[in-house]
Amino acid sequence: MREREQEELMRQPRNQLVSRLAARRAGSAILIFLFTASGLACGGPIGPFPGGALSGTTGDPVISDWSFAETLETAQLETRPSDPHSVNTWFATIGDRLYVPTSMILGPKQPSERSWVSQVQADPRVRIRLGTTVYERSATRVDDLLEYEAARAALEARYEIAPEDRDPERVIWVYRLDPRSS
Repeated sequence: MREREQEELMRQPRNQLVSRLAARRAGSAILIFLFTASGLACGGPIGPFPGGALSGTTGDPVISDWSFAETLETAQLETRPSDPHSVNTWFATIGDRLYVPTSMILGPKQPSERSWVSQVQADPRVRIRLGTTVYERSATRVDDLLEYEAARAALEARYEIAPEDRDPERVIWVYRLDPRSS
């Protein structure tokens, strides 16, 4: 609050001051409610804030070419089917393969410190929303060095991460999102 506003408040009778402060608090509460309600209504995360179950049209279980998704900046990843938890994430595609990384630039430096990663380790069933379509997948951590390097290179190229911008202390895991087996 600016100094002038504070002086004006001090000159007002106490009942007017109380009314004005109550109105401000009510306005803040309404904004918080609307923000929370809009987050629940959109069926997913908002910015850095996680969300719940993703909404959207169910996509085909097998995709032979993910290039249609290249126009999207981010995707939303849902974990923990019993109590859905969703986050915004980066992704990259190579032919029929879809990859998501753990944190590449922000957040915890150890993947296991991210809630979604521990949830995927406990249950690999995930859903990923690309645009308005939700795909049911199974997350598999990429352990093969050649596949990992190709996926990481695709992610770094897509999001313009130069080698000199890499954080040497950050551990990055990459997950491949495969079709769920029946």
